Amino acid sequence: MMMRANMTRTLVIGGTGPTGIHLVRGLMDRGHEVVILHRGTHERPETPIEIEHIHADPYDMESLAEAIGDRSWDLTVVMYGRLRRIAEFMVGRTERFVSVGGVPAIRGWMNPWLFTPEGLPVPVSEAAPVVASPEEDEKGFRVARTEEFVFANQPQAAHFRYPYAYGPLQVVPREWSVVRRILDGRRQIVVADDGLTLHHHGYTENLAHAVLCG
Repeated sequence: MMMRANMTRTLVIGGTGPTGIHLVRGLMDRGHEVVILHRGTHERPETPIEIEHIHADPYDMESLAEAIGDRSWDLTVVMYGRLRRIAEFMVGRTERFVSVGGVPAIRGWMNPWLFTPEGLPVPVSEAAPVVASPEEDEKGFRVARTEEFVFANQPQAAHFRYPYAYGPLQVVPREWSVVRRILDGRRQIVVADDGLTLHHHGYTENLAHAVLCG
């Protein structure tokens, strides 16, 4: 396929998951020349056939560096892999950097007992405090530090905290955990965190659209 000279050259690390397919299609609809980098173990028939694939392991920086070489892009969207190392590696290799993480960075999302009264206040602002120490929440602390590392290496980055995804291309339907219990005849459902946590969900196409707006 002949590419126009003014096309935005975009690298998507990932791009074959429930939101990645919609993201790739959206980028192409907006005139981007898209390359996807992934392991190659989950090729999807929904992926546009005309785009280039780079097969490498985004959790292995030697594999990633060998696959990318001296190439550069106008935009890089990182949807999975070792985000800290990728943000560092892409310095000087991309003009714009967009990454996808998760909501555990928010203070209290994994540990609602940090608040008085107990429970994560909702709605949660984008500027809400993040986990400040491993004692508050080990996983959330690592996620929050990753966000800091991304912006330290890519100051103009846009970072999205994904909720649970549901909808087209999602492997496990959102309702399955409840339906499975009904089919098994289980009459009680244990409510996590004493009912103090709200798990929000995003429709796959809507999540991809949000990233496209970034």
